Amino acid sequence: MTQDEIDKVATFAASRGKLMSLAYRMLGSRAEAEDVVQDAWLKWHLADASTVLTPAAWLTTLTVRLAIDRLRHLRMERQSRATGWLPEPWLDGIAPSAEEEALRASAMSYGLLLLLERLTPDERAAFVLHEAFDCDYADIAQTIGKSVANCRQIVHRAKRRLRREGDGRRAGGKPEPAVDPSAHARVVERLRAAIEAQDRAQLLCLFAEDAVVLGDAEEVDAGAAIASARWVDQVSSSVHTAEAVTINGGAGVALLSPEGEITGLLDVVDVRDGRIVRLGVVSSAVNLRAVNAAWGARAVMRLLKRIGRAEPVMC
Repeated sequence: MTQDEIDKVATFAASRGKLMSLAYRMLGSRAEAEDVVQDAWLKWHLADASTVLTPAAWLTTLTVRLAIDRLRHLRMERQSRATGWLPEPWLDGIAPSAEEEALRASAMSYGLLLLLERLTPDERAAFVLHEAFDCDYADIAQTIGKSVANCRQIVHRAKRRLRREGDGRRAGGKPEPAVDPSAHARVVERLRAAIEAQDRAQLLCLFAEDAVVLGDAEEVDAGAAIASARWVDQVSSSVHTAEAVTINGGAGVALLSPEGEITGLLDVVDVRDGRIVRLGVVSSAVNLRAVNAAWGARAVMRLLKRIGRAEPVMC
């Protein structure tokens, strides 16, 4: 390997965490983000680095444009699905790496990721760059190939749409009041405990009358008590180990099979007066594939740590 090739690898490695986080925020899928970042690496590997004045900016621009192209294709694919689609969750702290650190630094809630699906690819790119990565409008303009004035309008329009969509998801078009994180965490813990105890009555009590359950593996009616009751019947009839996890920076619950595989991830998106208003349920095997791979790695690390702490067996 030549020195130029070594320098290229080092340059890309230094930016990879940010690129992965950016692509994930754009696409809502870790697997898709990994594909985009891999494409960016291939193009960087073939590029003449001597003509690139600022490699980090060049890689950011390339990744955003690749993600925009991919998102245009995915939007049609997701809209044509017979079942629902939810963003692929990112479990914080499973396997700390540059990607995890970059994701924490540019954290967006799972609820916001749901709303980002309503934006056009250009709106999403501009909003993510401005809000999550604190890019100024000049940098955004250069990245997405628009004028500075146009980028200001795009970000403003994206914020207005997100505000409108967010308000429209609440009863009567009124936004839910802000919930203290500790109060939200208590609701999540009650959910976890009720699932593990298979306590159907307690589960039903946790949902507001107008609760909405959003699922990715099957069509879930956004029909208040009907949707939540149907989901409660399903989850309370199965034996699960329920573990508290952090999903995209917020408290959530992982449902584990007897073999230790994650079979579902629950994100309590909205809470009102101590009850769940909106719950995201990710249970599609496709969406859970990357999570389970990382979860398995964490289980191995835990086992190795336990072995390392174990007392020697005396014969």
